[in-house]
Amino acid sequence: MNKKHYFITLLLFCFCNNSFAQTQAEMNETAYANYKKADTELNKVYKELLSILDKNEKPLLIQAEKDWVKFRDSHCKFETSQYEGGSIQPLIYSTCLEELTEKRIAEIKASIKNRNL
Repeated sequence: MNKKHYFITLLLFCFCNNSFAQTQAEMNETAYANYKKADTELNKVYKELLSILDKNEKPLLIQAEKDWVKFRDSHCKFETSQYEGGSIQPLIYSTCLEELTEKRIAEIKASIKNRNL
């Protein structure tokens, strides 16, 4: 396929796919929705891990999660500080939240798997 075909395919995708965000506001909303979906999954796996821990481990996980949330939020604020006041800032912030949340999900799933061996 040559460049012309790629361009035409991209144009068709952009104009024919109603779920494709085309404005900055739509991209911001999509990024936030993706983050919320990841956050819902994180809460699910967190509760799963919490349910298999003993009474000594539970408070450690709870504190670790509180610390992780503080880190996530402050890190993403830092990452977006260079876009202060720009319309892209919410997109960058939500994307950062989603990426770190996905990493945390993987960490918790690994912890669950290691405990179930």
